[in-house]
Amino acid sequence: MINFTLITGASSGIGLEMANVCAEKGMNVLLVSLPNEDLAATSKSISKKYKIKAEYHECDLTELSDLNNLLKWVEENGFHVNFLINNAGFGGTMAFDEMSEGYINKMIDLNIKATTHVMNMFIPILKSNSPSRILNVSSIISDIVAPYKSIYAATKTYVRNMSLSLAYELKKQGISVSVLLPGATPTNQVVSSQIEQGAYAARATVMSANEVARRAIDKTLKGKKIITTGTRHGLIRQLMLALPYRLSALISINQYEKQKNKDESNRN
Repeated sequence: MINFTLITGASSGIGLEMANVCAEKGMNVLLVSLPNEDLAATSKSISKKYKIKAEYHECDLTELSDLNNLLKWVEENGFHVNFLINNAGFGGTMAFDEMSEGYINKMIDLNIKATTHVMNMFIPILKSNSPSRILNVSSIISDIVAPYKSIYAATKTYVRNMSLSLAYELKKQGISVSVLLPGATPTNQVVSSQIEQGAYAARATVMSANEVARRAIDKTLKGKKIITTGTRHGLIRQLMLALPYRLSALISINQYEKQKNKDESNRN
């Protein structure tokens, strides 16, 4: 039986790096992402480089019909999934009253609903191919109060809490569940700029997408439930947890105002 690792949000950033790390370790991979993100070429490149099987499926995970088609694709092709990585998601910094209905719905639909439905759909497959693993990508921000990142922080708190609950619920069924809490990861120029203008905690947790992926996969394979990306990151997380809500809120507000002032200055 040939097993596969299914990775959502696999076209770029941490998801793409996770695909490379898994393939490097000899795992066959199923890459999932939105249409028109060059998944065909990525899949072919990974397969050729690492001499493993790499297949791809394009879909919008916020659409239930697409989720059903993803499951159908896996079942009809006989892909034995024993490792599920829920990486797809997005964030942003914005005043709550400036968020559109579409923006709010998209973030909740992708970060919460899609992650939940994908796990719910694939757990029967993971059971049949046990021992199996699930890795969900949350964020270090899931532990703190974060004005101007309110929806994003809330969705990542959901992912963290759900993952930890399922880690204990599914253990006896042969499924190990891990949750990744990455810090600042410069996956594009916008994020890099925000990191530069951010508070010390943000700059101190910076790590490349490749290193985040490598540590996440290694610790998941070892069965670690909560995954931070290094000793310093772990210490900063503990410091942030110890801060009063008011202080962590002030840090977040200050970071937002610094970035806003810089953006306004660049426009003038």
